[in-house]
Amino acid sequence: MVEGMTVDEFIMTNADPLWLHQNEMWKLIPVEESSENMTASVRSPAESFDDDIPF
Repeated sequence: MVEGMTVDEFIMTNADPLWLHQNEMWKLIPVEESSENMTASVRSPAESFDDDIPF
């Protein structure tokens, strides 16, 4: 009898996100839940031109 990890267990513990993406295993890519950082940097188009110097 052979004991050890299954192929799926090995992939989940050893694969990096780039490899998972290249092999279309997106459901296994770890996602960081950080909605504060994402919404803080979003500006409306009108706001983006108010502070910028055009030249």
